[in-house]
Parts: sequence; structure tokens; C-alpha cells
Amino acid sequence: MSDLKVGAFYNPHLGGQLAEAAGIDHLAMADPPAASDPWWPKIRERYTLLLHDYLGQLSEPLDERSIQRARALAELYRSPWVAEHFQCLHTEDGRYNLNYVFPPLYTEEFLERFVRNANALKGRLDQPLVMENIPGFFDVKASQMPEPVWLRRFFEATQTGFLLDLPHVWLEAHFRDLRPERWLVEFPLEYVVELHVAGVEEDDDLKGPWIAPAEPSEEILEFTAYAAARCPQAKAVTFDAFSPSLTSDLLFRSIERIRAAL
Repeated sequence: MSDLKVGAFYNPHLGGQLAEAAGIDHLAMADPPAASDPWWPKIRERYTLLLHDYLGQLSEPLDERSIQRARALAELYRSPWVAEHFQCLHTEDGRYNLNYVFPPLYTEEFLERFVRNANALKGRLDQPLVMENIPGFFDVKASQMPEPVWLRRFFEATQTGFLLDLPHVWLEAHFRDLRPERWLVEFPLEYVVELHVAGVEEDDDLKGPWIAPAEPSEEILEFTAYAAARCPQAKAVTFDAFSPSLTSDLLFRSIERIRAAL
């Protein structure tokens, strides 16, 4: 595990501190850099950058504009891989935006869609494609199989990499009243390329825990170490916090604690 690279998301309001920081191996890019960002040239020169932008939703084919945008960003960042989510953001007819990422239905039809569209995107990229799991805190009756089974079949069919978001797994286990380690081992960990770690705090609307731009708890850090030891192909661990409220002290302290946990 000592070979794992530990990084964070690029938060432009912390650009000056990140440009001079030590102890951060890479930065993930949630949005393209602004033309007015004075720190971007130094950030690009200094860091390995991971493309983690929103490209589309792979329940539908990506249009040519989205594919060319993905290719251009990957070239700009010199990204070692391109990340996308198992997400649904809008209805098929485009009339309604769901306003937050939802997981796909774990059905044969959605599996076939995601496999077909991921393979098409993979064929147009010059870098490997990795896919990130989406949190689900309730079960949908229309699903035909458990999420880990659906994901395993997807990765076997596409041979893409797995970006394993550990707080997503932890939250699912919490709302299922399971130990997170027990739920985690059901997932296809042999495909994991990158792991995400984040803070979790109580959410007033949910009346339960949810992801927040906060330090990872000791429980999350222990879960991270447990997971990393079971992901033989993992190359990077990223502190997943992207928010204007994030402070440099919290970010750097979280990186140090993640590295120590590993």
C-alpha cells in the first residue's frame, strides 16, 4: 500500500496553497480551469492531473460534442485515465433534470445500455476509462440484481477500471444496517484503479449521514485501509472534497491522515 499515490481535488480558491504544497501526489479536476485562474499554469506543470469531469450519462450514448470535450480535457490534463460515473442526471427525453446523481436501475436493460455506451466511449479515448459507483440510500423495486453483481458484470464486459468511492459504499451499508466491510467485499475489487475518501456528516434533510466537505473520521480511515489492502490494482487514493467552504488546513490535514492510515 505504500506505493499508492495520495491526492485531492483541485479547488481553485486554494490554488495558491496547492501550487506550493508538499505531500500531495496528484489532483483530480472536477471542472475545467477558468481562464482567469492565475495558478492553473503552475498546477498543470507541477501535478499529475486526473480527469474527473462530468461527460454525460452512459445510460444514453454520448454525442460527438461530449466525446470531443472529453478528449480535449484528457489531453489538456495529460490524464492517466478518464473517470465517469454510473449516474443518471436527467430523464431520457431530456425534459427533467434530477438535480442530483442517481444510480442506474440494476436491471439487464440498464446493464446492456451502460456496457454498450461505455465501450463506445472507451473506443474513442486515448486513455483508459474508469467508472465510479454512485451512492444509493434506498432500494428500487425495479432492480433485478444487487449493485455489486451488476457492477461485476459491467466490468467483466467492458474491462474498464473501477473508481471505488468508499464513502458511497459506507453510506449504503449504513442505510442497510450492515457492517461496511461486509458490504464492500461483495464488490469487484480486483478492477479498482482509484479510491475516493471523503468526510461524512449528519444531514438535516436525510436525518442521517451524508457526504460533506469535512475531514474523514477515524472509522472512514480504517475502512479505507481495509479496502486498499483488498484492491491489488489500485494506484491512487483521492480525498474527495470540492467546495468553496473547504479550507487549506482541512485539506492538508486530511491528506496527511489518509497517508498515515495507509
